[in-house]
Amino acid sequence: MEKKRRRNGKRREKVYHVFLRRLLESHKNKECIKPKDNNQSGKEFLFKKVKIYQSELDYISRCILDYPNIETGGQLFGLWMSDGTPVVCYAIGPGPNANHQPTFFNQDIAYLERFGQTIIDRLGLQHIGEWHSHHQIGLAHPSGHDASTMYNNIKGRGSFLLCIGNCDSRGTSMLNAFAFNENIRDYKKIPWDIIDNVSPYRTQIDYTMPNFPYQPHTIRSNMQNLQTIESPIYGTSYWMEEKSNNIILKKIIDFVQSHPKNQECMPLIDQDGYIHLSIRGNRLINEIFFSKSFPMLPPQFKPYENEKIKWNYNGDIYQAFVEYYNNYLRTL
Repeated sequence: MEKKRRRNGKRREKVYHVFLRRLLESHKNKECIKPKDNNQSGKEFLFKKVKIYQSELDYISRCILDYPNIETGGQLFGLWMSDGTPVVCYAIGPGPNANHQPTFFNQDIAYLERFGQTIIDRLGLQHIGEWHSHHQIGLAHPSGHDASTMYNNIKGRGSFLLCIGNCDSRGTSMLNAFAFNENIRDYKKIPWDIIDNVSPYRTQIDYTMPNFPYQPHTIRSNMQNLQTIESPIYGTSYWMEEKSNNIILKKIIDFVQSHPKNQECMPLIDQDGYIHLSIRGNRLINEIFFSKSFPMLPPQFKPYENEKIKWNYNGDIYQAFVEYYNNYLRTL
């Protein structure tokens, strides 16, 4: 039974990928997704934020909470601004024959073909992205399979948006946005720029086609911990993505600041989303870098490094840092 279910799921996934490529091809507009400077190298992501109506975040939150233990998903329709920024104007959820499983989701193709094409033809919106949930499995970014699917489907089509949702046992949900570019075998986490209003497309579509869109059973949305343009964007799977580690970083900064030779300790975030502590007044340590592998690997002290110092991390980041810092000073 399990093998048959997986075979059926893979078959439906292949059909969906064929349809997705056809849908993208039918309305691709290269001019809409080029940045103003028309970057010739094509080696950078073409958008730095995602604009979205609050109503669409609320809708997706309710969809995610409808399926707390299995995956669900849908599509994102909207427009591209002249600077390459996507605007999510309308989100749809799963069709009646969608395939929801603990580790994958396949949209109802017939539902998407009818409803999605109607949105494109009648309202002039574009299919700019996808969303699906990883429910409570703790994966807040695209899986390897998600990423390879995107790479294969957006070839020749510029940029695309993939959003990954999660939920917890307390009935809260979250949604992270990721930019994909046909020229880059990677993806980048992108902040939300929330339009605090109901999308006019939501009002129009839900009124004129009340029986068509999936209507979530969950009445109230509960979206939390959104990365917005006002909040820092850290690298994928980075230690600072865990909210409680903000307090630990603050303790580390206070500890470094308390050293008599350190006049100032300023946290900085580089373009990859990793933390650097810039230290003023101490010629022996002017920078501390927390790499992607931290805290499994020690922080990097500059300008002098000492690989002989033992990094004793047993789950307590702060204590491990204090011990390592003090031992480092003793070697200078």
